[in-house]
Amino acid sequence: MLSFSSFVFSCRMRLSKFKDHKLAVSLSILILISAVILGPPLYEESWLDPFSTLGLSNRELHPHAITMLGMLYANDPYHPYYYTNQKEISVFIHELQQATPITVSQIPKDLKKQPVEFFALHRSSSKFHSEEDYALQYYPQKGIVRFENQLFKINDAAINLLTQFVKDKTPGWWKS
Repeated sequence: MLSFSSFVFSCRMRLSKFKDHKLAVSLSILILISAVILGPPLYEESWLDPFSTLGLSNRELHPHAITMLGMLYANDPYHPYYYTNQKEISVFIHELQQATPITVSQIPKDLKKQPVEFFALHRSSSKFHSEEDYALQYYPQKGIVRFENQLFKINDAAINLLTQFVKDKTPGWWKS
């Protein structure tokens, strides 16, 4: 049976071990508190994302938030198509976020005469955001997309993915 003095002595020994690690414990608590305070604002908005100029947070167009992609052709608007491979769509959104904005002086003069394909980026509802569709115009001969009111030059990987989407499309419109 332990006496009270042996219990106090064992507690003092445990506390003395803790005293040696006081610096490590205080630094880890400081890091945890700073991660809790600074984490959400840094995750919400990316200062490297070209779409942040449109007033959309990174969470709005997060690659895993877009679940389906709808397609319409300008010459045949009554026959919609859709694509539902979420893995490929998230890769496409990631590539789309690497696009470079085009200034007014860089816009090709014959852009209005170019054929255009219309895409709808469908974001399903979740605990982070509501269900919403974003319109995207794609000029395949120039490798340019129009998102909201701004033009972007997309990279070759995004162009290849858009070509693959067009090949693997399903006729009709998705059902939410």
